[in-house]
Amino acid sequence: MHILFVCTGNQCRSVMAEYLTRATIKAHGTDTNITVSSAGTLQYPPHTADPMTVELLAEDGIDATGHRSTSINREIIANADVILCFERNHINELSRWNPSAVRKTALFDDFVNACEYLHHHGSPIDTPYDDGIRETLDAMSMIRPFLPRANDTADPHRQSREVFVRVYAEIKRGINMIFDSPTASTSDTVM
Repeated sequence: MHILFVCTGNQCRSVMAEYLTRATIKAHGTDTNITVSSAGTLQYPPHTADPMTVELLAEDGIDATGHRSTSINREIIANADVILCFERNHINELSRWNPSAVRKTALFDDFVNACEYLHHHGSPIDTPYDDGIRETLDAMSMIRPFLPRANDTADPHRQSREVFVRVYAEIKRGINMIFDSPTASTSDTVM
């Protein structure tokens, strides 16, 4: 399974999610068939991750200094099994690139809400994680009436450290929820 995180510039939110997911999978010590990547909807040459993103990840023992942004394209979309976007307009952008991608795409917060709902109703994602992630994506249309309204995740690019910390905590909480750690608080580290 290939999980793709998508934001605007692939320098902040999607980088946080990609690297936190890798670290979470590694911390669980589980052999998975999951690969993780990230991309941005902006079409521009590769850039490093935002320095604040690198700093926050480093505080959790995660090295993202080698990250270079990737612009979304048809091949990246086609190779992903699950695509989690941080804003509704990212989903709209992906549907212009590949209309069939909508079936495997969700708003990050909506997917996290679905995971939380399933955790509380006896259906947590369990190993193998890839099966649980697919099942959650498949179940979303059926359980959507029971889910809270999903929110876009704010773009912290060129914002204050406080905004970055809040967004990082939100994404970290979401990754912990997806990988069946519902009791993890936003101050817990993934390592």
